Amino acid sequence: MSSAVETKLLTIGINDARYPTLLRQILKPPQQLYALGNVDLLQHPYLLAVVGSRRANEYGKRAAQQLLPPVIRAGVILVSGLAHGIDSLAHHACVELGSPTIAVLGSGTDEASLYPQTNIPLMRKIVETGGLVISEYPPGTKALLHHFPARNRIVAGIARATFIMQAAQRSGSLITGRLALESNRDVLALPGNITDPLAAGTNALIRDGAQCVLEAQDILDAFDLEPEQVATHQAETIEHNLTTDQALLLKHLSTEPMHIDVLIAKSHLPVHTISATLLELELLGTVEQIGGMRYIRK
Repeated sequence: MSSAVETKLLTIGINDARYPTLLRQILKPPQQLYALGNVDLLQHPYLLAVVGSRRANEYGKRAAQQLLPPVIRAGVILVSGLAHGIDSLAHHACVELGSPTIAVLGSGTDEASLYPQTNIPLMRKIVETGGLVISEYPPGTKALLHHFPARNRIVAGIARATFIMQAAQRSGSLITGRLALESNRDVLALPGNITDPLAAGTNALIRDGAQCVLEAQDILDAFDLEPEQVATHQAETIEHNLTTDQALLLKHLSTEPMHIDVLIAKSHLPVHTISATLLELELLGTVEQIGGMRYIRK
């Protein structure tokens, strides 16, 4: 990570206004958090913890690809532990869609301490794309075995709901689910083949009362999101990550059609910049060309 990012490390005490409100409610909340990135995410109303096996199989990978993007596009922020497997899949899904995500570490936030080291590029990308990396451990703290169950209480503690995607009968993911239940949070689980050891834990959770997730809407239902609320939070998430040129053009556009020549005159941007930026906004789903080189804001 560049030194420019390293200097932005913040320490957030338990009495700090930026400290997550939900995290204060758990048993033994951390007295401080060390944070790199967008600390405003700690107060986001729709935080979903996503956890699962470090040895995610093809079923888990396909399920993540199918279920997580619609939830991310709806404006829900995913929280996970930056481990191999399901954790990494969740963070990558956010980064690829340009959405912020929160990574909770079982080590210090410095690269030398991070475990696993192979996720250093992913940690960098999370911060660069408006996300957040947090830990209760100061920089220089190596990842120790007992740190991970402790880390799990933060993952579950800052989120309104926890989604467990794959878990063996004995796993850290089930610990996270139990911690979520103890904090009166919703627990959701992905069902799996009864002969698959990685489904034994999630199937048992569903049997014992966890919400079964068969489609993305099952996750959104846990947040009581109505369609219009989904659209609003999706727009807020997209606009948070716009480039300067994208934000400028979007500011000038409305639901009334505007010809590109008028947009050029209003924005004072070069023609080639406007053309490229309008295409980017169309791909983001925020702008639509209605013919005759006229554009509207969706």
